[in-house]
Amino acid sequence: MSHGAEKSVSIQAKVRIFRACVLPDLLYGSEVWSITIVQEQRLNTFYFKCLRTLIGVNLGNRMPNEQLLQLTGQPHINDLLITNCLRWFGHVNRMHTDDNKLSMAKKVVFSYFPRANKPRNMGTQKRWQDKITEDLEKFNIRNWRRETLDKDTWRETINRFSHSNNPSSNISEVVQQYKQKADKRRVASNVPPPPKVTEVLTKQGLKTMMVHTHVETRNVQEAFSKLKVLPDTSKHVLQNGTRNTKLQQISKMNVVI
Repeated sequence: MSHGAEKSVSIQAKVRIFRACVLPDLLYGSEVWSITIVQEQRLNTFYFKCLRTLIGVNLGNRMPNEQLLQLTGQPHINDLLITNCLRWFGHVNRMHTDDNKLSMAKKVVFSYFPRANKPRNMGTQKRWQDKITEDLEKFNIRNWRRETLDKDTWRETINRFSHSNNPSSNISEVVQQYKQKADKRRVASNVPPPPKVTEVLTKQGLKTMMVHTHVETRNVQEAFSKLKVLPDTSKHVLQNGTRNTKLQQISKMNVVI
């Protein structure tokens, strides 16, 4: 994916490179996989991350996966996994030896081997045969025994579910729209929220206290001016709330203001 973010390469070329170089390595050996849900989720995450890189979007743009598949013209990775498994399934069903007998691979696939000495707490383990049965039901394939014998018919049957198309012609406009919406959300998220009621009440209370403190200070200054004493307003109240030394001396002298 070194060319995924290269702007000089067209999206059509990026998709072709992705299908020719990335997908074969990603799905190598998937014909015989029987993956778990966690493994399937990891494949989906990587697959859609590659598609987002191809068209130049990220998770912050909030483009749905279905929209991403529609713009790039690519099938879902689950459909690709099913197609690969069914392709190998049809190939095995056509296998015969030189003397027109069933091959060993076909015997293994279409045979059931009971699991002896299986621990009771092992749980249910999905086999490859079980996955093939689910895939046939999902693609609504009923006459698979007859269809798999004809290679061209079987290929046409399974490829119609994982067919890829050319990228959409208006992919640049759609991507730009999602980016603009993401920018608007980003700008809106930076706007400060309205003040809370508690903050407003706290600010009003502090403002009222400052007004009362200013009035009291002015009254004290007027009282001392009558006595022709200029107090130091900066030391008029100590940190612990007691009055300064001058006020204590005046109170001892019983001076009436």
